[in-house]
Amino acid sequence: MTDLQHSPLQRLQSLDAFRGFAVAGMLLVNNPGTWDPAIVPRLLLHAEWNGCTFADLIFPFFLFAVGMAMPFSDAKRKEHGVSVWTGILIAARRALLLYLLGAFLKSSSINAPVLHFGILQRIGVLYFIVYLLLPLKAHWQATIGVSLLFIWWAILAFVHGPGVIPGSFDRDVNAAQYLDSFILVPADKETIISMIPGISTVLSGLLVGRFLMVHREPRQVMRMLAMGAAAGIIIGLLWDLVVPLNKILWTASFMVYTAGWSCLVFLLFYWVIEVKKLHTLAFPLIVYGMNAITLYVFTGLFVRWVMLSWKVPYNGATTSLTGYFYKSFASFAGPPIGSLLYSTMIILIGWLMCYWMYRRKLFLKV
Repeated sequence: MTDLQHSPLQRLQSLDAFRGFAVAGMLLVNNPGTWDPAIVPRLLLHAEWNGCTFADLIFPFFLFAVGMAMPFSDAKRKEHGVSVWTGILIAARRALLLYLLGAFLKSSSINAPVLHFGILQRIGVLYFIVYLLLPLKAHWQATIGVSLLFIWWAILAFVHGPGVIPGSFDRDVNAAQYLDSFILVPADKETIISMIPGISTVLSGLLVGRFLMVHREPRQVMRMLAMGAAAGIIIGLLWDLVVPLNKILWTASFMVYTAGWSCLVFLLFYWVIEVKKLHTLAFPLIVYGMNAITLYVFTGLFVRWVMLSWKVPYNGATTSLTGYFYKSFASFAGPPIGSLLYSTMIILIGWLMCYWMYRRKLFLKV
């Protein structure tokens, strides 16, 4: 197997495809025809508390991709002579825009202005924190990532408070939710404190990105990814025996387990695109990945302002466009497949928008 002969700054289409897979997964999980848990396939529902389904892997995939892209974008800025402080200001602006976009999406969904934490807000904050760690050497970044996991475990194990059971990972009696009660409104399901191990997730992607910057021989890259995948998944499952997999708390076992799966899925895209050169096969996901944030915002607004708001007649009654298409699909395919067909329709609508932008070389960056 020969060297791929990439320049250090050449865009990795496998990374675009991996990012596109993550955002397509978000659309699939976030837009079922119905939220009835008896109808939606179990893998497309988040674990009720402990555990990890396909739906729970999607956001860690995206954060991992954010980390992977950072060394490449940082090298490009240096190539163009961007100073350190200018780079920090650019990163801060990007983080703020992500936060405001996320707040706008949340506000539009409840028709009230809020600044609650959501997907984009977390991406923005974690991106900026890890950006500040970019100048460090790889071993220090790895040390910080591992240390944060133990700091997170110590918080959950030793913090006391009213109603808190130290060391408990159960709902409503753990230290994370207690600490967040001083910051968040009760309606927020996620926790802010859990962004501590979220930093470790982005750092794990960053370290893989750094490896790819300097190692281009395919066997070496795939060996590293395979080892990372096996180590992450196995260690995560073993750690689950003591510290349960939990997305809401973003437990240490969950962070390690999902990083392992991120390596495995990226390995697949790397092999298909960079080694086998099957670009056509991955092209739909590459189109997604090159306008990922735009796609996420567009579909979020489209579903809220059009699919859920516009009313149409159906069987003598009035329903939303979402209800109309879901019931129409379910009438001939059954409720589970009907829900999946509706999600697929939303994914296709989003892809058509991204393809239109791709053909016109419109790549919007926050």
